[in-house]
Amino acid sequence: MSEQDDMVTEFYSQVNDDFYPLIMEGTELLGEGNLQQGIEVLSRPLHTIKGVTGFMSGFETVSSFTHHVESYLKKLQAGELDERDEFVTLGVQAVLHVFQLLDQIQEQGAVDADELAGLESRLEQAASGDGESADAGTEQLEIEEADGVLVLHVGMPRVHLAPQRASLREALESVQDAPRLRLDLSQVRSMSPRSFEILELFAQEHELELEGMSAGCRATYYAWGFDQSLHESPCVGQGGVPHEEEH
Repeated sequence: MSEQDDMVTEFYSQVNDDFYPLIMEGTELLGEGNLQQGIEVLSRPLHTIKGVTGFMSGFETVSSFTHHVESYLKKLQAGELDERDEFVTLGVQAVLHVFQLLDQIQEQGAVDADELAGLESRLEQAASGDGESADAGTEQLEIEEADGVLVLHVGMPRVHLAPQRASLREALESVQDAPRLRLDLSQVRSMSPRSFEILELFAQEHELELEGMSAGCRATYYAWGFDQSLHESPCVGQGGVPHEEEH
């Protein structure tokens, strides 16, 4: 085993044992509205990951992206960005994506360049104040019946802002008499915790299944514990692709 291999093995061990618990603690604090303390907790593991990956061959992309994430969180901490739900949620997703990149390198040997570029673009837009308009995509909700199940297709690329959440809530209210509802999220790149809370509230009284969640949606879904109250369709996976049967 080469010196590089030894370094990579030791690094991943530190990531799993030391850094990931801190990341979970920090993102949970952000979710509770404790922005300053949450970012303080996140700063040490992120800074170390940025430095170490900068010296390891094949990990330079992780170092560069982590630098972007650090800069974004510093803007939030300094009050240069509003502490609005969508900005904090984007910060959480960006932090978690650092670990997704590490997983992609470990499992595939490379990162998903398109997914990474999209998230970097969103960070830059948010940091510059050039985000999407508050009413972006609110009309992109369609309802159809398929195989005896009512399916609500969400065409909004992001469900973060108040008008977007209101549109989602209204669509759910319009089909609340349906015995079973499947929510198609295959076109949604990211959802805020508040948006998931709307689904969680609906699911308390109605049968609701989620399908087609993107990596961005899954990051919030798992990081905020919505997997305990909201369930994915057992027969449809990400992007509407059927799951293979487990043997």
